[in-house]
Amino acid sequence: CGYKLQGGGSILPPDIKKVHVPSVENFSTEAGFANVMTEALRDRFERYGVLTVVEDAAMADAVLKIKVLKVRRGTRNVTSQTDVALQVDTSVTLAGELKRVTGQLLWSNPSMVVSKAFGTTSDSVVTSSADFASGSIGSSDLQGLSSREVARGQEQEALENLADQASRIIYDQAVSPDF
Repeated sequence: CGYKLQGGGSILPPDIKKVHVPSVENFSTEAGFANVMTEALRDRFERYGVLTVVEDAAMADAVLKIKVLKVRRGTRNVTSQTDVALQVDTSVTLAGELKRVTGQLLWSNPSMVVSKAFGTTSDSVVTSSADFASGSIGSSDLQGLSSREVARGQEQEALENLADQASRIIYDQAVSPDF
């Protein structure tokens, strides 16, 4: 039928019930992104209840290790008939593996890339977009912010979205059964 219900099972062996998600290792220059990614992963794994996330590796059946290899940003001009806006394309490259505490590899992805694009000035914010509507500021807040403040907020939100997107991919690949 094409529908997939998350949390409806696991492709992992039946004895894998508890997972330890240590802090993500960050090999990029993006300060603080490892914390954002770690929280997104823990939240994703806790949300569906198939596995219990434990703080101590000694209590776990498996350990999920993720590395941020690279955060890349590219800018380009996006031109319409009346405006030119600066767009930033952000991509994150990660590597990960899920292993039994005994060392047996259960899942691995040595290079996964997630990406997101966003405008960088208040003039290019599309307040009617789904991304803006789901964000934490409203259109009335934009007038009181400088273009740089808007850009930094959009950049941080893009990184949070990328962390959520990556955690969903990791969970789906490592845990979720294909229907």
